[in-house]
Amino acid sequence: MADVEKIHLGSVRDVRDLFSYPNNCHTICFLEQTLEETVAKYLTSSMRRDGFQDSTVAVAATSAAVVAVITGSAAKPYAALLPRYLASGALAVLGSRKLRAQGKWRYNWRFFLPHGVSMTEHLSVQLLHFPPDYVLERDQDYLLAHTTLRWAELLVENGAAVATTDRFQNIIDIAPIAAPSDDGKNLDGIYAEYTPFIKSLLELWVPAHGGGFRPLVAFGGPVRSWLLEQYKIDLSVLDLGTLALTPTLQVPVLAANHPSFIYNAVKRISDDPSTPADERVALAMRVMQQDLIAAAWQVTMSNAPTADPAETLKQCKAKWSDPAKQGRICELAYTQALDKTPSEAAKLCAHLPLIEKAVLGVAAGYSIDSLDQKIEQLRQQLGASESTKPSWFE
Repeated sequence: MADVEKIHLGSVRDVRDLFSYPNNCHTICFLEQTLEETVAKYLTSSMRRDGFQDSTVAVAATSAAVVAVITGSAAKPYAALLPRYLASGALAVLGSRKLRAQGKWRYNWRFFLPHGVSMTEHLSVQLLHFPPDYVLERDQDYLLAHTTLRWAELLVENGAAVATTDRFQNIIDIAPIAAPSDDGKNLDGIYAEYTPFIKSLLELWVPAHGGGFRPLVAFGGPVRSWLLEQYKIDLSVLDLGTLALTPTLQVPVLAANHPSFIYNAVKRISDDPSTPADERVALAMRVMQQDLIAAAWQVTMSNAPTADPAETLKQCKAKWSDPAKQGRICELAYTQALDKTPSEAAKLCAHLPLIEKAVLGVAAGYSIDSLDQKIEQLRQQLGASESTKPSWFE
């Protein structure tokens, strides 16, 4: 007989707030759903991404409360998880109300928790900045952000099965606000109100079954700044640190570029007419190499969480510094950052002088050091705007 669990999610008012209901319904509705349908959609998405294909959920709202009845193998783990997850979410609601009282809440922001991600059987945790508004109002799917779609490709490039990439992308945004993709600069100075929420979710989602941890990747400048402020961990891209979530839970954390940084770094130098085309390609390749190393560490540590994090990072750097990998790095840079098709990228990379060099990034006088200096300058110039989506993304 299948397991069945009845889970009280909270009052109607609280559940409406926690699930951002209605997700998109103004004068004319784009998404016309009941509260019960909205909650069921997100819970079903999480169960499927967790691999509970046999499980179903029925959601009912009464004057007293909203209740979810889960049947199948997801019943017991979700009965244990959901109350804690929603309690963490309530901390984020409280933080948002504090921002509103301080006059910091903007007219085009929507509160949004990471509903629908893998929540009990995930392999790693990703610490990011904020979700773009379209994943709430258009897609109702946290993982359809251009950042997660691009990162999923890099996970596959490093050996993750296509069908499992969602399990790597358990996301905690330090700002649980669905905002326009170019709104990162407007989020500065608000993260302290969300720190209790962020820490609560980290403590919920980082511990692994049976002890140990799930590896953590910190994407982008605002996240690195938050880690420095809250945990005194000062990380540059591809630096490895240890996050002491609790006295007994020491978690390795790897700093990575924001997945959209490559788009915006390339655009920034492309907007300068004095930038040579080969410098643009060399820079895109160098950022792509950094991203591939980070994704390789994430996949490797997720599959072998008892492995040594530092040694794993060393091996990942060696893998993607192999001259034999330059052609693939070049093709990915063209397809992901320079808007070329795979066939166009293959032709361009076949004739790129960079491919003939023994060290990635050395072409037409560009050294690794000079590229890294340029990339760091771009990080500083872009700041929180590193998260803007590319112009061709839809």
